Amino acid sequence: MTRRVVFAYPGGHGSSAALNLLKGQGEVVAVAVDFGSGDADLCALRRQATAGGAAETVVVDVREEFANGYCLLALQANALIVDRNPLVKALARPLLASQLVATARDRNASAVAHGGGDALSSLLSALAPDLEIIELEVPGQELSTSRTLWGRAVTSGYRCTEDAVVNFGSPDEVVVTFDQGVPVAVDGETVSVAEAVQRLGHRAGAHGAGRFEDYDAPGAAVLVAAHQELETVTLDRDLARFKQGIDRRWAELVHDGLWFSPLREPLDAFVRQAQERVTGEVRLVLHAGSATVAGLPGRRLRPVGRRYRPGTGQTPLGSTQHLSTQAS
Repeated sequence: MTRRVVFAYPGGHGSSAALNLLKGQGEVVAVAVDFGSGDADLCALRRQATAGGAAETVVVDVREEFANGYCLLALQANALIVDRNPLVKALARPLLASQLVATARDRNASAVAHGGGDALSSLLSALAPDLEIIELEVPGQELSTSRTLWGRAVTSGYRCTEDAVVNFGSPDEVVVTFDQGVPVAVDGETVSVAEAVQRLGHRAGAHGAGRFEDYDAPGAAVLVAAHQELETVTLDRDLARFKQGIDRRWAELVHDGLWFSPLREPLDAFVRQAQERVTGEVRLVLHAGSATVAGLPGRRLRPVGRRYRPGTGQTPLGSTQHLSTQAS
């Protein structure tokens, strides 16, 4: 039987070299995964992989699964590394690993190849210890985990956020509605989780909100800021205080590549149950690189100091602590 290797195929520079390298080890099944970045040309990826020598190309659309099963969990857990940076690559890696393993099982492959480093290898090994893992080092290769609905790496410049001065003279006000911790409407119009991220990302990005040193994540940054604010007035004080520790542990677990740890699901269950009262609206003003909480309709605001500047040295919701600008 011919040996088969499943390859996490990102397209772009370096992919052809990787395919040539792998062809010598057997039939290559290229897997291209769309995480909802909005700029993935899947037909072009398929043609490129075939031209590069892939025996088969599998194109997988995981946009809704990623939004509802990963981004929503990160939002409800207020998942920020060092209390300010949304997870990007780390959030998409476990779903990529799951897709690669599922394809390997379906195609009777004995190995999985990728250019995602040790973090992706660890996830693959946790899911399928019997599969051979082949790590590739191909200059210029970009995995699809770098370009997702939740955020994207800025390897070739910021594409999702404008400079903060571009729309300085026209601030934008937006109202986000949550139902038990789930974003269900933007300015009164019903949206899915994916649509909420996309719409808020577009509007916040126009004002430079959500720009980090290495990542663009405007939709994620604004949603987490709004969700955190709503939790401050809907959760019991002791519950809110305890949940902050759970949130940090959840973010650390995912950041460290431990999505398949037996600890994560119990943490998920706690976070979900804590969302039962997190219902209401949050009004934000998007302006000059920041998302400022301007009010919670029908609720009394606490004193001034609710300014969150995604992508700056300031931490969410008025904290005075200044932390690293590294995202993950």
